[in-house]
Amino acid sequence: MEDKLALKQKLYEACLKMQRNSVQRVKDVMKEAQESALADDENSEELFDSYREQMQHTRDMYASQLQVAQNDLEVLERVPGNDLTTVIESGAVVRTENQNFFVAISLGKVDLDGKTYFPISTSSPIFQAMVGLKQGASFQFRDKKYTIKEVF
Repeated sequence: MEDKLALKQKLYEACLKMQRNSVQRVKDVMKEAQESALADDENSEELFDSYREQMQHTRDMYASQLQVAQNDLEVLERVPGNDLTTVIESGAVVRTENQNFFVAISLGKVDLDGKTYFPISTSSPIFQAMVGLKQGASFQFRDKKYTIKEVF
């Protein structure tokens, strides 16, 4: 039991680090874009309207990305990462013969202790296919059968 909890905590911490880095990257890019726009504004007496529109669009795009990244971080921070479960729900680590999952937010992949885990959100289609299942159960997703080897 202790090994599973330690693994889950490491996985949770790795996801937190990835998402915090993502938030910071977007903040950094937003800051660079803002500084660039201000520099261009100061260096040019009259900017073309289309350029100003483009700069505004870029700022809006980064602001939107930042909001999504911060929302995902808030969701992740509410995931129960310090307790074990026997049913597939938010915070569960799920091992199948095909892939390993961590139910939290969608992040890509995390390599940990020689295994690859795919953090998925509770709104993802694969989670919807396995929610509520326990060890030993099977489910079908995109014409592929998965058998659950472990849930914790």
